[in-house]
Amino acid sequence: MKIDRSRFTTALGKLSRTHILVVGDLILDEYLVGEVTRISPEAPVPVVLVKETNRTLGGAGNVVRNLRSLGVQVTLSARIGNDQNGEICESILAEEGIPEDNRFLLKDPSVPTIVKTRIIASHQQVCRVDREVIEKLSESEEVQVLSQIQSKIESIDGIILSDYDKGFLSKSLIHSLIQLAKQKNITISADPQVSHFFSYHGISIMTPNHHEAGKALNRKLLTDKDIESASKEIAGSLGAESMMITRGEKGMSIYTVSDDQLYHIPTVAREVFDVTGAGDTVITIYTLFKAAGLTELESAIIANAGAGIVVERLGASTVTADELIKSMEMMGIFK
Repeated sequence: MKIDRSRFTTALGKLSRTHILVVGDLILDEYLVGEVTRISPEAPVPVVLVKETNRTLGGAGNVVRNLRSLGVQVTLSARIGNDQNGEICESILAEEGIPEDNRFLLKDPSVPTIVKTRIIASHQQVCRVDREVIEKLSESEEVQVLSQIQSKIESIDGIILSDYDKGFLSKSLIHSLIQLAKQKNITISADPQVSHFFSYHGISIMTPNHHEAGKALNRKLLTDKDIESASKEIAGSLGAESMMITRGEKGMSIYTVSDDQLYHIPTVAREVFDVTGAGDTVITIYTLFKAAGLTELESAIIANAGAGIVVERLGASTVTADELIKSMEMMGIFK
């Protein structure tokens, strides 16, 4: 599958003028990086001597990072705790170039900022420690979120719902956001959780992996035919414009309702090293290029190329425009 280079270049030129709204669960990712030289005398576990600590944004924040890496304007709607980790998130967002009036952050004193700590030794993850309290937004908080988004909606070109099932995206908020997007004729995409899977009625596109889609349908999706059947069933149930299922080493498949076609796009990764954040990259690049005027299939092909870059790296990563172009040239995607 190939893309006309001139169409891609035109879309690429629009990115700096494109404004994407990200709504979802913000996570602070912490990496403790060190080395293992011995086993603990207290238990049969490795002792990691930490050499450095790195912090970055995960969840909806990783979508923001991917967008900023491509030079896109971003508004984020999310929740943080009224704590030090929340302050760290705000600081990182400022460093990413998100102006304060584009940061709609609910500060909840009763719900701490979500933190995922990964302990890394010899380029491998030894373990992960999660700190979180999952609590849904109150009705008044949902009203506040919608009011903030409505104040910015006229400048928005696309919306990404980044659902990690941590309480920010309720069924009612999802419904309201989709209705708002449809009123404004804005592409709205979702990386869903199984618990909300069939709450996205009217969505432009969903991008689950094959495990999530199979779990939602209560069956395994093993073959191309399974994927085709599942994509049509889910798209029909949701009244969606498209349905994308990511498939690991098999690449991804996208079903477009308008032409009733399923397209299988093979992976472009040379070696899968770490899939952390790959789903964020896929939904980011797809939504961005769709908002910039490309077709569903064209946007999916570019998203697949972006995912092939990030899975070759350790941890959640981002893609630059130059890296994307180079990867697509190497894979012979342009025509």
